[in-house]
Amino acid sequence: MKEKQKPQRSSMVRDTLSTFGTNAFGSLMGLIASLVVLNKLPPFEKGLYNQVQTWGEGFFTCLGFSLNSAIIYYVARYKIKNTKAAIKKLTLGVGIFVIAVSSVVLLVLYGAGSGIQGNPFKETPWQYGACVVIYTGCSFLFNILTAVLRGENKFKSYNLINLMQRILITVFSVLTLVWPSAALLTGASIGISASMIIVAYFCVRRWSGPQEEPAPEDDYAVTAKPIFKYGLKAYASNLMTYINSYIGTYIIQSVYDLSTFGIYNTAFTIMRQVWILPEAVGVVITSRVASMKDDNDKVRVTQLSCKIVMYITVICAFLIVWLAGIFVPKIFPKYVDSLRPLQYLIGGSIFVSFAKVLSNSIAAYGRPELNILPTALGIVVNILFTIALIPSMRYNGVAVATSFSMMTQGICSLIIFCIYTHTSPIWLLIPKKSEIALIKNTLSRK
Repeated sequence: MKEKQKPQRSSMVRDTLSTFGTNAFGSLMGLIASLVVLNKLPPFEKGLYNQVQTWGEGFFTCLGFSLNSAIIYYVARYKIKNTKAAIKKLTLGVGIFVIAVSSVVLLVLYGAGSGIQGNPFKETPWQYGACVVIYTGCSFLFNILTAVLRGENKFKSYNLINLMQRILITVFSVLTLVWPSAALLTGASIGISASMIIVAYFCVRRWSGPQEEPAPEDDYAVTAKPIFKYGLKAYASNLMTYINSYIGTYIIQSVYDLSTFGIYNTAFTIMRQVWILPEAVGVVITSRVASMKDDNDKVRVTQLSCKIVMYITVICAFLIVWLAGIFVPKIFPKYVDSLRPLQYLIGGSIFVSFAKVLSNSIAAYGRPELNILPTALGIVVNILFTIALIPSMRYNGVAVATSFSMMTQGICSLIIFCIYTHTSPIWLLIPKKSEIALIKNTLSRK
């Protein structure tokens, strides 16, 4: 009698669970940091720290031409040996551009001062403006290196780096008990980013076995031009996704003071914990789908991922709101006003989880331009609702507008994926018996 072979565990599910676990532990570290920061730092100081992060990420997203997205796709498909020279060339050129333009923009804003209505840096010391530029450059280089790791499916290294980064940030956050200053957290963030760049570089160079070989039809040197063109296609949707998610934070900075921004940013940060699993799946799915040759396999992987994300995200969303209502008034009394915008934001955060999975899958098909329409519609909805609601609801109106826009983006992404792949929406929502069996096998220790 033949012995039954144990089904092979899905490497994608394994890497997704590993990434999810890393992100979840990172969020726990973030919670520990928040216990200290939110109690010791006044909203204005927290606003300074958040401003460096927000503008640094914004400059990287707006000026980086989504080079990291293109690198993931091309390294996954053509492997590092065929893309290394082009990646070095593009990193140098785009990196100089990012730093130069961000420096010029900040010089103009600081030079104009209160002369520009709604200038978000009118209360900000110039040292923090310099930190924005440094943080931007570090973010760009760090994302390039981690994109290579993702393209090579080195998720152990990728997750280890993210975990180290989160632990170090938590350690420095605890130091605010001694020195409750935005300067400490800002300097620590930059120093940690620089350290993680060095670690990521060595992880990219290191191979424990033979390097992966591309398919015969993809085994040729790739020039910088097609990588940059792919990045431009992804750039439009990635930029608009960032704008759609963060436009509210920039509006709050311009219309209100830094203290109000610190409160709204707290609500937004708590809401983002709902995205732990969707972002983990999005991290893994791009390189996996890009390296697949069979379209049916691509669709099956995406369907399974979408369903896992939907069910767990719904549960996490309600759990986070419930826990925030209990603990924020007791532990963070200075930020109790963040509960109302959090309640408005949470609904949209559930729907946008679809976009975080499906947009990455579509990009892995080599068609990132298909993600432009969902994000464009989301921005239109965001702007219209913001204009309509701010007069009566103030910053809570910004939260409502952001929530509706994320809902629009998520639903539209689902429709576009189904049309492009000729898939019924029902298979993105209802699990099959084979998928349930796969998950059980992956979680089993037998």
